[in-house]
Amino acid sequence: MQNRQDISPNLPDDLKFLIACCQTEQSNIDTDFILNYLSEKDEAQYHNLITLATQHGILPLVHKTLQSLDSRHPELDSGSHSTLLTELKAHYMSISQRNMLMSAELIHIMKLLKENNIDALAFKGPALSQMAYGDITLRQFGDLDILIRKKDRSKMMDLLLQERYIPEINLKEGTKETFFNSVNVIGLHNKTSFVFVEMHWELLSKNYAIDWEEASLWEKKKSIQINNKNIAVLPIEQFLLYLCAHGSKHLFERLEWICDINRTVRATPDIDWIHLLKEAEKLGTKRMLCLGLALSQLFFYLKLPDMIQNEIKKDHEVPKLISKVIKINFSEAAQKGKSYSSFGLLWSMRENLSDQLRFAWRGLFAPKFDDFLFIQLPKHLTFLYPIVRPFRLVIKYFKH
Repeated sequence: MQNRQDISPNLPDDLKFLIACCQTEQSNIDTDFILNYLSEKDEAQYHNLITLATQHGILPLVHKTLQSLDSRHPELDSGSHSTLLTELKAHYMSISQRNMLMSAELIHIMKLLKENNIDALAFKGPALSQMAYGDITLRQFGDLDILIRKKDRSKMMDLLLQERYIPEINLKEGTKETFFNSVNVIGLHNKTSFVFVEMHWELLSKNYAIDWEEASLWEKKKSIQINNKNIAVLPIEQFLLYLCAHGSKHLFERLEWICDINRTVRATPDIDWIHLLKEAEKLGTKRMLCLGLALSQLFFYLKLPDMIQNEIKKDHEVPKLISKVIKINFSEAAQKGKSYSSFGLLWSMRENLSDQLRFAWRGLFAPKFDDFLFIQLPKHLTFLYPIVRPFRLVIKYFKH
């Protein structure tokens, strides 16, 4: 298994700095690197650094780390360093205010759903911030993600429409059934609060061929407290599987997705690792789980049980995937904007041939949200959607 020193030569200093700031506890090496990095930067370069931290979703962590160092290193509170701290604080305060507004709206929606006998589980957003970071202001998020049961989809839509939420797609009556059976989520926007909510009835798009049994997401649900209110969330093992699958889906292109896994494991000492591995095998996502945990170990020194270490070592594809993820997202070459194809990587993240074939088939023919935006077929023609998708893809890529 690689260690972080092995990959350091391939990482730009900007990313090394961000990774050091995201450590749960900064070592002396991390602190020295942060201070040396800042001493070599001027005011003009700080804007790019803030932009990069925002793109990786970890600006609040950078602010927290530098604020902590500021109290022990007075040189940070002078000259251009002071300008950086001031700008970071302004961005952090804006994120905090937005997060608090959205957390209040999450509490409101969850209460509303409960009052109307709709089971709901919060994940990502404020729930993830509280569970993994212990603070709703320490993670950036742009929307609220809530999981409901499939049977409650229409009821949920009616309820949120009454709350003046506007769906991102106006579904025709003849299309609704096909839409609900083909996709996993619908987004709704509130013009008054400017909050965007994504209501899920499955955790991931069908195109990725990862099919959770609905019962497994609800049988061991737990709750957390946000603003002294109990919020129901996913069972921790399913939540960790989701974080690794979601990060893999996006090729771990943002540091926050690796950091989320690291912080979640650290914040949850009672993870049932045996059950976790069994669930991963059942879903066919053990390689994704190993990849997410291995990246967290590599970047953030996450301590993992021996059984997990053994699973990572047994899968010879994991080191190859780590190298590719680093090359396309975090290397000097990535900074220069080199392109890559995601299909091959996503294919190799699945350990079972049957899942790889299902992923390829669904990627080509399973209708996605964009296909319904492209055209809403009348009910008697909805069987044509598997043809609509490849047709739309041909149009899309010929334009490019």
